[in-house]
Amino acid sequence: MDLLLIDDDEIDRTAIVRALAGSDTHFSVVEANCAREGLACVRQQRFDGILLDYRLPDADGLALLHNLHAAVSDTTAVVMISRYEDENLADRCIEMGAQDFLLKDEVNTRRLTRAIRLAKQRASMSRALQRTHERLRDLAEHDSLTELLNRYGFEISLSQQLANARTRNTELALILLDLDDFKEVNDTHGHQMGDRLLVQVAERLQQMVPAQYQLARIGGDEFVVLLSGIEVLHGAAQLANELLDVLRPVFYIDKQPLFIGACAGIASYGDKASDSYQLLKCADIALHKAKQLGRSQLQFYSEALDAAVRQRHYIATGLRSALEQQQFQLFYQGKFNAGSGELEGMEALIRWQHPQDGLIAPDCFLPVAEALGMMDAICEWVLLTACKQTQQWQQLLQGTARKLTVAVNLSASQNLRDKLLAQVQSAIAESGLAPALLELEITENALIEEPAKLAKVLEQVAAMGVTLSLDDFGTGFSSLEHIKDFPINILKIDKSFVCGIEQDERSRRLLAALINFANGFDVMSVAEGVETEAQANFCRDHGCYLLQGYLYCKPMPAAAFYQQHIEPLLKAASVDH
Repeated sequence: MDLLLIDDDEIDRTAIVRALAGSDTHFSVVEANCAREGLACVRQQRFDGILLDYRLPDADGLALLHNLHAAVSDTTAVVMISRYEDENLADRCIEMGAQDFLLKDEVNTRRLTRAIRLAKQRASMSRALQRTHERLRDLAEHDSLTELLNRYGFEISLSQQLANARTRNTELALILLDLDDFKEVNDTHGHQMGDRLLVQVAERLQQMVPAQYQLARIGGDEFVVLLSGIEVLHGAAQLANELLDVLRPVFYIDKQPLFIGACAGIASYGDKASDSYQLLKCADIALHKAKQLGRSQLQFYSEALDAAVRQRHYIATGLRSALEQQQFQLFYQGKFNAGSGELEGMEALIRWQHPQDGLIAPDCFLPVAEALGMMDAICEWVLLTACKQTQQWQQLLQGTARKLTVAVNLSASQNLRDKLLAQVQSAIAESGLAPALLELEITENALIEEPAKLAKVLEQVAAMGVTLSLDDFGTGFSSLEHIKDFPINILKIDKSFVCGIEQDERSRRLLAALINFANGFDVMSVAEGVETEAQANFCRDHGCYLLQGYLYCKPMPAAAFYQQHIEPLLKAASVDH
């Protein structure tokens, strides 16, 4: 073995060399009489072991031990030697990385040889254990599929970079990426192909991310880039767009073409984010907004966006108990005969009477309810409540020969194919309302998915005597096939076509064409959003059958609707009688 002996006492060095010479093991010993000379030796030569005196004239033994570990190889063993017996000192030397601690008075050939051999074994075992720990840490911090940092490893790195940003006053930004339609790839082609696609995605992203930034895969199809340094915020948007661009071209797996885009959210240190959790949360909020905007979208985090997300969460939390606690109520808006001006029916419109915030309009909570999958339960309640209320009013109107219909809106997010028929049958049976007095309004968006199956369901509903109307006609996915393939009896012309006729000749022509279209197909036309006499006259003159809007009636609670519209009918009937 090649040994380095560092000791300032020449007599002690001679005794140690003499003891080593008597060993069966051949030792080649290099001597140094101070710390500086010892460090110079380890920089020039590799040693199997080092015998280090605790007290040296130019350095403390523990300090030198630390410096030696930075300079020697992993397999070099260090044995501390000292003239003084001190248990605490021995423990500190072992803690600092020495493999053994010997007293100079105990040095003899057998003991010294044995100590060096054992120290060599301990050093080897210690280094092997250290490498195992490093490997385990690497496995714990890296994604086995793409070999990028995983969420755990990324959060460790992010915490370190945040600490640097605070102390050095540098900038830090996150780009959070989420693949579009990745679930469809897994569902269609299997998870194995999905994994191979993720590997290719990681390779493309690695090509674009500069070496000084960090790329990680922190979820199934979520990747994140950490940018740190000076003026990185300005470059974050440019890099994010480059990453989105590189994911647009087709991927090939076993010659199978796959198209997979992504959306990105960007947040920076200081955007109400002072720690790693908050920074990832802000980036996720921006990403969620980007996903709502469509494919390949980029969105920056902002306080306004955060407020909107918090409001959405607040609404979602309240919605879960609103139905159970009977916080919903129905407003009614009348529909009037264009020729006579008489009330012929009403549309049921949901409102949320929030216990703290008061009355909330449907456009504020229905999109959240759709995302939560609550629309089947909500629409079922609306249908039954509207049927019961209309039946109560109809019983009051018995003997007046007046029949009032009620229109209930269906949602495209309902399970119309599987649940609509049973819901209508139940509402009719429980309320006692005549099917002919019920009208179901369906948007054209709801007719797109599996139209053949939905057509069969709607045919069964129509066979009961229920009227079907096409809501918001002229917007969205308007198609002549919808009139041909579905049992539609009424076309409700969207208010956007009514509001502009007093200023725009093009709007007048378009509205007239839509009314003529309905008449040509022998279906009833209803104009929504009528607010002025001029609008009402135009619709009436062109053959529109029913008018609905603020000119005639605003949406109002059932009690107010009864007082303003039902009660006058009863009084008029009483006078006639």
